[in-house]
Amino acid sequence: MARPVTVTITSDRYGGGAASFDLEREVVAAYPDLDVTLRGAEPHSIADMIALGADSDAMLLSTRDAVTRDLLANIPRVKVIGRYGVGLDNVDLDAAAEHGIVITHYPQYCTAEVADHATAFILALNRRIVELDQDLHAGAWTKHGADTDSILRGPVPAMRDLTIGIVAFGAIGRAVARRLLPHGCRVLATDPFVPAAEIAAADVEPAPLETLLAQSDIVTLHCPLLPSTRGLIDAAALALMKPDAAIVNTARGPVVKEADLIAHLEANPRFRAALDVVEREPLAADSPLYRLRNVILNPHAAYYSRRSVDTVQRETLIGALDVLAGVHPLTVANPAVLRTLSLRPNPREDDERE
Repeated sequence: MARPVTVTITSDRYGGGAASFDLEREVVAAYPDLDVTLRGAEPHSIADMIALGADSDAMLLSTRDAVTRDLLANIPRVKVIGRYGVGLDNVDLDAAAEHGIVITHYPQYCTAEVADHATAFILALNRRIVELDQDLHAGAWTKHGADTDSILRGPVPAMRDLTIGIVAFGAIGRAVARRLLPHGCRVLATDPFVPAAEIAAADVEPAPLETLLAQSDIVTLHCPLLPSTRGLIDAAALALMKPDAAIVNTARGPVVKEADLIAHLEANPRFRAALDVVEREPLAADSPLYRLRNVILNPHAAYYSRRSVDTVQRETLIGALDVLAGVHPLTVANPAVLRTLSLRPNPREDDERE
């Protein structure tokens, strides 16, 4: 007889009022030993999360939902928490292991999409595409005719003459490098966790952060949010950069000290930024970033493609159901939990599913 389990989905995208659970039911069908009840909910507090966890065997959460020690201590029935995303910066992994709760996610999610988005930002900054579009809508073409120099707000160097700096050389940083190298530009990378020889093997120059900031025409950020990276790009870091350089952030908003960046952009109008993420999202309506002409803003959309959304929705549920079925999921973010759990090997371990 199939064992009854309840899976609670709190993400507003996947578990909200309009959720049909069609994809989820398709996934559940592959687990005949589980009698799965799918439940959508939109909690507004830790108390709400605890109440939902009281009768849940698994919880699937958005990256906005903090997984705190207090929450973990009060949901004894929950065996696994799945995260719809890559980042684990607001998850207490140690506490989860102590309480025997597996944290799983899908780190391969949206690598290509974020790399594409960061590269698009870099190309748009270099070619001044957004500026040209804005100025032509304001009448610049009619005023200046074919005199491109009169329309441009600044120089447009050839891509092959640029130095691009990549901060963090994980999966996304490497994917960005692969997209940039065919343009002929010089690519630098810094990462305290990646040996210099490994960076060099990817045809990228390893460099300390200070050197990368000083020499790069465009810096693109791809580091996770850790205590060591929070506020990494502050006034001192920005002061190292060229006055006409640019910075791209498709990583995490708090990696950049927003007040310092705003001050730097205001004081140095030739400096530019392309931001997909900010410290607090959505960006407040009165933020100076909206009025600055040397800023490109996107609404935390770098992760998005129809394929990436479907993939993370499917894979997050698969990871949770694997645990409930006694199978080792493809990713365990808190491996210390395995000291107290016995999970069977995953038959899909070598599959390439994306």
